[in-house]
Amino acid sequence: MNPPSIVLFISFFVALAMSGILLVIARTYPKTIRGLREWSVAALVIALCFPLFIARDRIPDLFSIVLANLMLLIALMVMNLGTRKFSGTPPRFGRAQLILFVSAHVALFAWFTYVQPDIRVRIATQALFTLVVIVDQLIRVLKALPGTLGRHVLVFSLAIMIGSRVMRLGALALGFDPPADLFDTSAAQLVYIAIPAITIPLGTIGCIMLASEKLRQDLEFISRHDGLTQCLNKNAAIEELQRETARATRHGGKLSVMLFDLDNFKDINDTHGHLEGDRILVDFSKKTKASLRGSDQLTRFGGDEFMAILPDTDLEQALLVANRFHEAGRQSQPIAWSVSIGISEWLDEDDSVDALLSRADQALYKSKALGRNRTQAA
Repeated sequence: MNPPSIVLFISFFVALAMSGILLVIARTYPKTIRGLREWSVAALVIALCFPLFIARDRIPDLFSIVLANLMLLIALMVMNLGTRKFSGTPPRFGRAQLILFVSAHVALFAWFTYVQPDIRVRIATQALFTLVVIVDQLIRVLKALPGTLGRHVLVFSLAIMIGSRVMRLGALALGFDPPADLFDTSAAQLVYIAIPAITIPLGTIGCIMLASEKLRQDLEFISRHDGLTQCLNKNAAIEELQRETARATRHGGKLSVMLFDLDNFKDINDTHGHLEGDRILVDFSKKTKASLRGSDQLTRFGGDEFMAILPDTDLEQALLVANRFHEAGRQSQPIAWSVSIGISEWLDEDDSVDALLSRADQALYKSKALGRNRTQAA
């Protein structure tokens, strides 16, 4: 067996193994992490290309040239689709455009294989078409994915693939003769066909790392947020409040805290049912967040009790925010809701989180005692 065949066999087994690993991860990771199945299918299709390449002299050119190169192009397109699904971005091109793109590839390969055989044009066609797909994926990765280690590994893999194709096209443009056939034993040809054995596992590692990083982020989000309203939960709220009080003490800034309850929420549940009660909680949290700044934090302490952390806000400013909450409740449909609110302000470095919350809680109790649907400041 000549060296190119050995390299192709290695690439086949590597791609097959990477496809299996990605498939296992796709079946075990949450469905919220999308794109893994597409990445697995892409690696499998790439693996299936190599037996066709290896059998070049024993099967018709339709399979070893036209179909094999088409499968490689489609595999890269599927990988690109997986990246877009993972990043949550829609496909750049519609189905008709993709069909036209693939059809042009098939037509060119068929023409320059059977009608006017020309290996230079076939090499240029494959390099150019796959380059378009890989560059599109690289742009998507750089724009849509955070700068994590997984992204860096995937970018490095894509950069190698792009570099090899640019060099291939550059050599043809400069008039260098292409290899006589796939099994040419020249150093340049061996390096070129060995690239998949490097980029496939490298790209797979990058994809696995991206999926693991996304899973860790999702688990961290779940551990810090309320599942219904997507507000910070109580533990995360206390952490954020401690961070903000430390910042206010360090820089001498202002800080206010609101505690509020939905009025008569038990009656809403008893009258309209718990599903409607949940809908009101979600509606309340959405409208409340819309009334807050990006630096503010809305948290759910449990049940119908919420807290808002308002950095760089004094009592007077906090009262204005509270008025927006009351107005949002009056305009809610189909069931209007109201809130009782208690506000307290961070005093100085001798103040404490417990004292701050205690004052807000006392103000909230006073709001309820005075008839609800109002705001009291400590």
